[in-house]
Amino acid sequence: MKKALIFDPYLDTLGGGERYTLSFALGLIQNGYDVEVAWSGPEILSKATSRFGMDFSQLSISSEAYKLCSQKSSLLDRFLFTKKFDLIFWVSDGSIPMLFSKSNLVHFQVPFRHLGGNWMVNSLKSLFVSKFVYNSEFTKNVLERNLRKQKSFLLYPPVDVSSMTVGSKDKLILSVARFSSTMQSKRQDILIEAFRDLCTKISGYKLILVGGLAGEIKIIDDLRSQAKNLPIEIIPNPDFAKLKELYSRSQFFWHAAGYDVDEEKNPERVEHFGMTTVEAMSAGCIPLVIAKGGQKEVITSDAGVLCADQREIAEKTIEIINDPDKYAQMVSSSIARSKDFSLSKFYDKIKLLL
Repeated sequence: MKKALIFDPYLDTLGGGERYTLSFALGLIQNGYDVEVAWSGPEILSKATSRFGMDFSQLSISSEAYKLCSQKSSLLDRFLFTKKFDLIFWVSDGSIPMLFSKSNLVHFQVPFRHLGGNWMVNSLKSLFVSKFVYNSEFTKNVLERNLRKQKSFLLYPPVDVSSMTVGSKDKLILSVARFSSTMQSKRQDILIEAFRDLCTKISGYKLILVGGLAGEIKIIDDLRSQAKNLPIEIIPNPDFAKLKELYSRSQFFWHAAGYDVDEEKNPERVEHFGMTTVEAMSAGCIPLVIAKGGQKEVITSDAGVLCADQREIAEKTIEIINDPDKYAQMVSSSIARSKDFSLSKFYDKIKLLL
């Protein structure tokens, strides 16, 4: 059996990018590979199963591979280690690794404007890369300023749209995004202000902010303080069953990553694709999102609204609420559009890549 190695230095964040990585690993298994995931311990797979609602029992964890991937090693050690594999799928941290498997796939989830390392050394490393795999046209266009276009491969993230259900809708507005103060802040504070605007013109709605949280409790405290006296609920680290239920019941989906960011100067700070946007659409939630980055590839004119700021998010939401025919049309179009990013299409593209 062919052997493959997966390395994602951010695996423990268990965000959309990590779902992408582990889904790619499952795609390799479907194509006859025995897959090792380089990580420090096996508990990461049970956590991923809970977070994503997917079965990762066929994957194996290698702590030895994690040490060799995550720490600096000599060129000889890297050669002897990586040449054992038929394929390596490596999530870049902004640098290009030196790899020696039969097929080396370097995946970029972040549109880095500048790559780490000397350009001559990077050119040498690139010779050993079979394909640079990108999660969106947005990411691809930024990286191709520094990397070979002929080695590019666009592979949109997979969304398990078939597992989502359109339930009985309540007056709920949902946002699903990591709670983080890192370079790509999801700007839940902007959504709270948008909801404050909405509440001055229409009543009965509730905003629910959901997302992964890794230790930054102050972010939650600050958001709760800002949301005081508003019908807003904040839910950190939900399991996938809870998330599906919220998608099913919600009418609208809001997302504000990229707000007030110049995407030409700081492309890494906007939404690189928008997996949660697609998940929401598949459950019949109409998305209203900031018009930056990969979101512009997800939203079409009849399936959601691209917005400039929090005022427009509130105004367009109210406009749709007050127009039942438009609401019904957008729900139908959102569900149809989400199918373009299904798991089956993701796995078909993996076959093409291989």
